[in-house]
Amino acid sequence: MDAKRISQIALLMLLPFSTALAQDKGAESTKSEALTLKAQMVEFENLKAEIKAQGDKIDRLTQEVAKLSEALKQKSATPVARAEPVSTPTPANQNTAPATAGVENPAPADAANAKTHIVAKGETLTQISKQYGVSVEEIEQLNKIGDAKKLQAGQTIKIPASQSPSPSPSPTP
Repeated sequence: MDAKRISQIALLMLLPFSTALAQDKGAESTKSEALTLKAQMVEFENLKAEIKAQGDKIDRLTQEVAKLSEALKQKSATPVARAEPVSTPTPANQNTAPATAGVENPAPADAANAKTHIVAKGETLTQISKQYGVSVEEIEQLNKIGDAKKLQAGQTIKIPASQSPSPSPSPTP
């Protein structure tokens, strides 16, 4: 037999094996795809369960917020008797100025030589100092203000007595 015939016979004999191998590879591929799909389905189901649990939590929290909101409405609708502040005697050396951010406890000042000023929104130490005819440094020193940028609206500060009276508009004749 010549070489051509031998190779043809060999191919014919190997053909069923190659077809079977190809089918096995296809079956393996199909099996792995099926397993991947199954894993994705399980993961999908777990995500659905988690979303449902989160939705239930959101619903409970929404109900809780509604209850609290209703309680606040009822509380604010009820008239509340407001107590008047009671003045209690304080020792002469105790500082009564409120603590505020950026301002340490101010040094006690002689009541006759100092005024108080409530800081308005957007007001600066420079504006206040001009208003009372004193320097920014004097106000900072009296109130022990470390950072003038931390001045807050509603904050009460002490103003030292000015050396000269603050300019006031004179009436025109």
